[in-house]
This record gives sequence, structure tokens and C-alpha cells, in this order.
Amino acid sequence: MESDPQAGPFRKVLLLEDAYDNDKNRAALDEALPQWNAGEPYDVIWHDRERLWHIARGLVEGKAVVDVDDLEDVILERWLRLKKNPEGRPLDAPALEAQRFEIDRLRAGHSEVAAAADMLVFTSELDSAKFAFPNSTVVPNTYRREEETGQDTKDHALDEGDTILFQGWHEWPPNVDAATWFVEEVFPSIRDRCPQARLLLVGKPSQAVRELGTVPGVHVVGEVPHMQPYLDRARVMIAPLRVGGGTRIKILEGFASGIPVVSTSIGCEGLEAKDGVHLRVADQAEEFSHSVIQLLEDGEMRHSLATHAGILYKKQYAPHAANEAIRQLIERMTA
Repeated sequence: MESDPQAGPFRKVLLLEDAYDNDKNRAALDEALPQWNAGEPYDVIWHDRERLWHIARGLVEGKAVVDVDDLEDVILERWLRLKKNPEGRPLDAPALEAQRFEIDRLRAGHSEVAAAADMLVFTSELDSAKFAFPNSTVVPNTYRREEETGQDTKDHALDEGDTILFQGWHEWPPNVDAATWFVEEVFPSIRDRCPQARLLLVGKPSQAVRELGTVPGVHVVGEVPHMQPYLDRARVMIAPLRVGGGTRIKILEGFASGIPVVSTSIGCEGLEAKDGVHLRVADQAEEFSHSVIQLLEDGEMRHSLATHAGILYKKQYAPHAANEAIRQLIERMTA
């Protein structure tokens, strides 16, 4: 048992040593919970992942809500289409078959959770409809715009050329694949037309992403204390994902910050955003580069997309929207 937090939304916090050792964590919870909550019953127990539901199910009395936002089966299936494993490496025939088996196992796991939990929570109507469990609801992802820090960055790449921003955890294989595809297949055409274009890769990089920094015009920024200076100077934000599940908060970050976005279909799936109104959607390298070039050169188009995207964000993806969805869910569960 950890000491109670000094501030924040949580009254008590219990840390687990290894998030991926289900048996060990369940044994630790079984031992700690009687002293931790003194047998107190709860109206609702919210598991923020299916994995945590498997660890903690039945240990505390209360209705169970489970977030279904990892969607590992969907991610694996998309790697399969690229004939790659989750680390982005090519699959041979036996590995392809093993990956198909794992997809089926994970899908059966969704059904197991749905049969036992009181409510499942998805991040989009698209995902909720895809699984079609009757005991499911939607709480949209959200993004709270970073407060101004009053400090500028010393990153001189921000002052060079037309800035294209791709931010995220660049150790996550889908982001590594996206950055590599964009740099190798899309960016050369953009530089041919717009020689001053600069791509900033912001976020902790893998070795493969670091190596992309040798390409002219590509700047691997790495981790930063504040995103705001990069958001403020970006002319275009990209989400070139070919693998993913759920909804991308990086796009909401662009919408909230007034930056026009170019995304693949997978990158923006689940968001109620329309191609040509709130962002540009392109899945092939040529059309992706064409969309970025158009936005770099057309200030009126940038303004139109950013304006409509900002309105959509404020209506459906600002924190109040998620808060209201959670409030309604809790009322339903406790009625």
C-alpha cells in the first residue's frame, strides 16, 4: 500500500510492481485490498483496461466498467495486412499463422469480458458498433490544451522553413512505421515542391526513428518538456499511421491548437471528422504528399480546415464532452 496522494482526483493509490504479470498482480491485490479499502463496497469499479479487469475481477464488490481501448486484435490484424509482426519485422508463414491465432484469442477475450462486466466503454461509435456488445457505451477521447509556459524553446529548427509536425511516442512500433513510411515514401515529393519544408519528429524516439534524422529536412527532436512551442509553429500536423486502434489524441491536439491535419484513414478513424472539412485524409503516398503540399501553399485552406476542426473539437472532444459522458454512465450504473 502506498501513502495517500497529496493532490489529484484519487483518494488512495495502490501500485503494482509488474503490470504484465497477471497472476502475481492478482495475488498482490488479494493480499492488499482487505487492508487497503477495509472491505468497503463500491457503487462502480472502473477498470481502465481489459487486462486490469482480468487481474482484479471479483476481488472488490461493485458493478464493473471496463475500458476497451487497447484493441490489440485490431492492431495485430493491421500488422498482418503489412505482413509484419508487432515490432514491425517481416513475418514468415508460421509466424503469420501464429499471429492469426493470437487475433482470434484476443477477440474471444473481448466476448469474455463483455459477458461478465456490467458495462464496456469504447472511445468511438465506430468501435462500439464493430463489436456490437449490448452492454457498451462511448466515452470519447479528449485533449486539454497545454497552458502557456511563458518559456520559448531553443530548437532552431522551428525557425526554418515550413514546419510539418508528427508528435507521439516514437518508440511505439505503429508510430515508428508511420514515421518511416512518411520519410521514405512521402517526404521526398514534398521537398521537391517545397524545399524549405521541415519535418519535426517530437517524442521519445526509437533507434530507427533517430536514424531518420540523417535525411535532409528531417529533425528528430526527441522528448520535450512542453509541446506548445512546437504546436504554435507547426504549419501542418500529420498522422500517417498504417496501424492502430481506437482514436488518436494527437489529432485532437491539432484540432485544439488550430493546426490543419493530414491523416491516413486509420490515423483518424473513430473521429467524427470529414475529409475536406475538418482535415485531409490520404492513404497513398502520392495523395498524402499532395495534401501536405496544398496545405503548405494555401493559407486559406489551412484556415478553413483549422476553423472547422476547432469547432468540432469544442463540441465533441473538449474535456466537458468526456466528463458529461462519464457522468451519464455513472448515473445509469447507479440508478
